[in-house]
Amino acid sequence: MADYKGIKGYSVQKLASDPTTADTLGQLFFNSASNEWKFSSQSGAAWSAGGNLVTPRYRLAGTGPSSASLMLGGIPPAGAPTLSATEEYDGTTWSEVNNVPVGPGWPGVQSADVTGIVTAALYCSGDEGPSPANESLDYDGTNWTAGGNRVNPVPQPRSILRATGCGPSGAALTAAGEPVPWEGYTNVTESYNGTTWSELNTYPISTSEVQIFGTTAAAIGAGGYPGAPDRKYVADWDGTSWSAGTNLTTGRTEHGSSHNGSYTLSIVFGGSPGPTGNTEEWNGSTWTETADLLSARNAMGSGGTISGTICAGGYNNFNTSETFSNAPIRTKTITTS
Repeated sequence: MADYKGIKGYSVQKLASDPTTADTLGQLFFNSASNEWKFSSQSGAAWSAGGNLVTPRYRLAGTGPSSASLMLGGIPPAGAPTLSATEEYDGTTWSEVNNVPVGPGWPGVQSADVTGIVTAALYCSGDEGPSPANESLDYDGTNWTAGGNRVNPVPQPRSILRATGCGPSGAALTAAGEPVPWEGYTNVTESYNGTTWSELNTYPISTSEVQIFGTTAAAIGAGGYPGAPDRKYVADWDGTSWSAGTNLTTGRTEHGSSHNGSYTLSIVFGGSPGPTGNTEEWNGSTWTETADLLSARNAMGSGGTISGTICAGGYNNFNTSETFSNAPIRTKTITTS
């Protein structure tokens, strides 16, 4: 009869105290101090239906956890005109708030990006007509702040960005996108310190619609178009430069992510080709497929962390929203009596 070592490939560990749950996920160990056998496990992750947006749309921008989210801009189901409508979500209901300002003569904005939290968010770039805009705006939970044409203009104007890591202190990272005038795709990387944008070392490939998550010190960029032919390309950011990372299992563009989340624990979901509901989880070393979206979609707004991700709007599901929760890892005591 096979023993534990023969099945698992290692012996049961004898430990003086409980280690972190993440370090022992799926493992049996013995706590010599408490004289107890223990096992770390995690129940399944899942998407749940959320409230409906006030204004149906796709190609909108989003940020924040599922309990306090912000969505703005986009394209209505009819296709025109673009929208400036901004909505906040309290975990149950979407409510209209002050519209994001747009350039003169344009009704709204699409393919923009917003990051941060609902009381301290940063909007950067976007497409306000024939040419992508060169702008960033601050949101304090009530008002959008602009000075002159726009505050803190981004050095390299482009649309379809994905920024990450901006909280109350103001620290964002953007990479890739589509430049003005349109000349293909770019690999420009920039950071924001709350006052000024600075150009950094370039992204490894020229692409757009990348989903970036982490911080200005450590981040990952995943997917995008055209990038690599299979749209699986992933790059790692170490605070100074990008390098090739571990590719996605499923290539995608026009996708969403928990872009307010950790460099070592986040998800990407939905997108094209499709639309698809496929969701992948990153644990710092491996991509693993997890629970699919309830409704396949692309060009959605998204944000949050792995324990509270928001997905709203998108093509074919213009007004619905969903929330994702990855169940916590728990250590259980095993009784032998």
